[in-house]
Amino acid sequence: MLNNYFQHQAHIFDIECNFRCPDDCNAPGCRKVDIIVEVTIFDLIRLGRFLNTPAYHLFSQYCHLGLMICEDNIRYKRLLIKMKKPCLFLSENQCVVHDAKPLNCKLFPELYHIKGVLPKLSKNPLFYTFPCLKEPIVISEKRIKALTKLRRMSLREQALSHEYLFGVPSFVIDEKPLRKKLRRNHPKHQNISLQDYDNLLNKLLKSYSYIENVLEKISRLDAESERKNLFEKLSDHVIMEHLMEKMVRPMVVHRLERDDIKQLKRSLHPPAIYFT
Repeated sequence: MLNNYFQHQAHIFDIECNFRCPDDCNAPGCRKVDIIVEVTIFDLIRLGRFLNTPAYHLFSQYCHLGLMICEDNIRYKRLLIKMKKPCLFLSENQCVVHDAKPLNCKLFPELYHIKGVLPKLSKNPLFYTFPCLKEPIVISEKRIKALTKLRRMSLREQALSHEYLFGVPSFVIDEKPLRKKLRRNHPKHQNISLQDYDNLLNKLLKSYSYIENVLEKISRLDAESERKNLFEKLSDHVIMEHLMEKMVRPMVVHRLERDDIKQLKRSLHPPAIYFT
């Protein structure tokens, strides 16, 4: 069932797909640590099929748990799986898993053109070296509909992936205790990088045995029964509508304390996170 689902996605992605990376592109998005590529359990399954490699091995070798700033409230961050940077699937500026790479990779930069944010993005210093942002991108109406559909599928996969791994569709973390700890640990650092947060996050999660629990869940993804169960949930409209609502409007904030993760009931209204 998942095989048919992935084939359907590939067909949608190929609809009037005319975008090609410029010849002078040295794949900056695949190299820069500060450019986040989120990975879901469905991306791991897709990659596993393509490479004939267990999902557990793919996560251990190519990914890590990390944080991403909530777009509309910098006090909060959310937990996710990230691709390691520079991406280990990169070979001489070419992606060796191009046909099976994460949906977030596939959707860049066309989706950002559709959302109308490319002009703003091109002025961000992080994206100065992206040759694909220097010229207008032409996308047909049919292609826009296809990419919009893929984005919806991506969000549903994301919500179910987070629910499966973390117990909630959006694992929101209070940044303040982490920032205080990093300031104490690095008093001479004027700027704390997202990588600093990720390093502290993984250290704390390991001490709680949380990473061990996540890895155990990822190890189940190679079982056909587990994949069937996930696909059934992904196909269930009622389940997914509930998860999507909880993802967009999280009601719990997590605080990483010395010995455990504390849950705080907190309505982020208006939502601190928007998935559009």
